[in-house]
Amino acid sequence: MSTQELHFQPNSSLMALGFSQHLPSEQLKPWVQQYWTIQVPEQIDITQPYPQYPDGGSNLTFEFLPNQLPSAYLHYSQQLNHSSFLPGQHLLSVRFLATGAFQLLGVSPAELTKAALDIRLCNLVGLDWLLDQLANSPNLPARLTAIECWLLHLAEQRVSNATLVQKSLALLKQPAADLQHLYSQLPKSRRQFERLFKLETGLSPAQLQLLFKVKLARFLISNNPLIDLASVAQQAGFYDQAHMHQHFVRITGQTPGQYKKRKMSQFSNSA
Repeated sequence: MSTQELHFQPNSSLMALGFSQHLPSEQLKPWVQQYWTIQVPEQIDITQPYPQYPDGGSNLTFEFLPNQLPSAYLHYSQQLNHSSFLPGQHLLSVRFLATGAFQLLGVSPAELTKAALDIRLCNLVGLDWLLDQLANSPNLPARLTAIECWLLHLAEQRVSNATLVQKSLALLKQPAADLQHLYSQLPKSRRQFERLFKLETGLSPAQLQLLFKVKLARFLISNNPLIDLASVAQQAGFYDQAHMHQHFVRITGQTPGQYKKRKMSQFSNSA
């Protein structure tokens, strides 16, 4: 499998927590965005929570504890969240794309209440085998290989062809995507498609499209903190800068200007 690191760098405070990102194999890229791991040093003073911005995806996270099988939990939220970490904590997570958890794990976002989720995770095919493999794997590459083998097995069992929803994601990620054009090309009614879309992703097409636009705006600012915000709005597919400002604040809890200022500060510190 590939453990090639992604081509963007997290901020230095995350790096201090032992944070790293790794790409999935080509066979899993239709459903898995990346793997990330955090291994917090024992002697570290952690004072700040870290934002998790919604983008339609979900995380299957494994937590490693001494002399125990790893615990597993699935997290899906399309609201801004903040995560805090503890000294000595060791996490390894699969970051699924918008339809990934539904397609590979058979879990719909609508089912992710705490009680239902515990039952679904217990019934996942091969999860007990995976937890045993992870507990006995000596290093990160071995653990990533075990997870990949498990996910590939699930893909063979569950997925035959890309669903209509999955095929539509490529269009929704285009900044200039026109939802009306998408609806006009569907082999089923708009109502049927939106019902299926909500089942697989937990969102409507319009909601997920906005998350994609804000995610692209964040990427553009992070990649070049000196960029003009009007240019960001245009490249990310917003009608204008005011339109981007409105949705950026609602989704990230901060204005584009505040996000840009923070990224400029991180860029200056790393330089």
